[in-house]
Amino acid sequence: MGRERSSNNRWVSGALIVILLFFIFFIPSFGWTVHAWLSPATGGSAENNNASTSQADSPTLAARNAALAAQLAALQVVASQLPTSTPNTIRAMVYSRYPLNFRNELLVNAGANEGVTSGTAVMFQGMLLGQVLKVFSDESLAQTIFDNNLKMPVRIGAHGIDGLLQGGADPMVGSIASTAAIASGDIVYSAAPGIPYAEPIAEVVATSTSADSLFQQATLSFPYNINDVETVLIMK
Repeated sequence: MGRERSSNNRWVSGALIVILLFFIFFIPSFGWTVHAWLSPATGGSAENNNASTSQADSPTLAARNAALAAQLAALQVVASQLPTSTPNTIRAMVYSRYPLNFRNELLVNAGANEGVTSGTAVMFQGMLLGQVLKVFSDESLAQTIFDNNLKMPVRIGAHGIDGLLQGGADPMVGSIASTAAIASGDIVYSAAPGIPYAEPIAEVVATSTSADSLFQQATLSFPYNINDVETVLIMK
C-alpha cells in the first residue's frame, strides 16, 4: 500500500514538472513570471525596478539641482543692478577680477559681435562710469573714471561751469575758474566729445584752491562702489 502511494506521488510530481516546463518553454511570459517570483532580490518587482532607477538618477538630479541653484544665486546677486536696455544701449555683465578688484578698468561680456565700438560711454544706474577702451569679439575693456590716466572735460552745476575731471582712486575736478560759484551738492556732468552730453558723473562735496592758487578744485562723491558694479549699459 505504501509502495503504491509513493509511486503515485512520483507520478504526480513528474506530471507537475512536465506541465511547468511546458509553460516555461511554450509560454515565455509565464517563464519570466516564475523567474521574477523565484528571484525577487534581482529587481523582479516593479517597486524594485523603480527604486533602482531612482538610485541611478540621483546623481544626475543632484547635478541639475546644483546647476539651477548656481544660476539662481547669480540672478539674485545682479537683480538689483539689472538695467533696462534700449535700442541705443547694450547691456553687459562685468567679469569678476577678485581678488585684484581693479577700479581703473572693467572687462565686460559684450564686444564687436554685440555691436560695441571703441570710445563709447559706459553707464551704471544712470551715471557715466567710463568709456570703452578696447573691443574684442565678445568682450570689451572699459576705462573707468577711477583710472589715473583719464582726463575728461566736464561741466558743473546749473550754470555749466567748466572743469577737467581727473581720474584716480579719488577722482576730482580741477582747472575750475577761481571766480566760479560752485557749491556742495552741484552735479558734475559730461561735456566731452564722443560721449553723450550732460550724463551725470558725480556730486561736488567740497571745493578748495589749487596748489598754484590759480584755480579751484572740487572733491567728489559717488552714489555707488565701483567694486560692487556687476552690470553696465554701453552706449551704441
